[in-house]
Amino acid sequence: MAEKVIRRAPGGPGGRMAVAEKSKDIKKAYRNFFAYMGSFKWSILVAGILSLAGSILNLIGPSKLSDLTNLITAGLSGSADMPKILKICVTLTVLYVSGLLFNYFQGFIMATVSQKISKKMRTDISEKINRLPLKYFDTNSTGDILSRVTNDVDTVERSMNMSFSTLVSSAAMFIGSLTMMFLTNVVMAFSGVVSALAGFTAMVLIIRKSQVYFKRQQKELGDLNGHIEETYSSHDVVKAFNGEESERKKFHALNEKLFDSAWKSQFCAGIMMPLMNFIGNLAYVVVCIVGAVLAVNNSISFGTIVA
Repeated sequence: MAEKVIRRAPGGPGGRMAVAEKSKDIKKAYRNFFAYMGSFKWSILVAGILSLAGSILNLIGPSKLSDLTNLITAGLSGSADMPKILKICVTLTVLYVSGLLFNYFQGFIMATVSQKISKKMRTDISEKINRLPLKYFDTNSTGDILSRVTNDVDTVERSMNMSFSTLVSSAAMFIGSLTMMFLTNVVMAFSGVVSALAGFTAMVLIIRKSQVYFKRQQKELGDLNGHIEETYSSHDVVKAFNGEESERKKFHALNEKLFDSAWKSQFCAGIMMPLMNFIGNLAYVVVCIVGAVLAVNNSISFGTIVA
């Protein structure tokens, strides 16, 4: 299903009517995109497995750090078991280096695949445009078509390169971290989770708000490109009918709308990382305080707090 939205294409005098299609079946769009990937799906699957493996290796490290801390703490008041300490250090080195290599190859695969898919999309779009009847170009803004070929394909490429690997690794880290936290100590796990929930709630609200601005940004970028392309391609007509001032006002109006949506979307995206850092630091503080109280009462060891 697709919703037909009729809007007047920006441009010179006698602007054409443009028909833009907005997909209503998101699941079908995703299915079509996965089918379009073709043979690249196996490479993406390998990248997902590598990302998952790297996350799991990074999750095993804290439990080893706990053992290492306890051995070093015990060595402060007596004799340290150096062979065991050395063994744990070697194990940690192998774990973190392996995780680094897995993440590197995962990033290399996704960067290669995303570039190849975006190249394939541009080639297919070019071939499709050459087969389209002239009627299509009379009823659609040329700038909007160019925006789909350039900006939209770039958006797909960036999303594949960054979002996919982040989604897999973050999901594995989230589930694995919760599991390891509760296995380590239930009280500190609850303390960390509760302190993080408030920050995550604010983050979800920001994400929902920012999606509206990102959608507006893509639409208004297409409108502005369409206005620029049609104004310059019809420059003689604009000058013949003294339409310079009118077209200048239209440009500034469209540019102001794009500036507003782009500023708001980039602002929302920009505060995500500081907010995530705040959530992480807040959880660290809460865990340290609760862990210190438990350690003073001899309920846990110092290594448990480190883990």
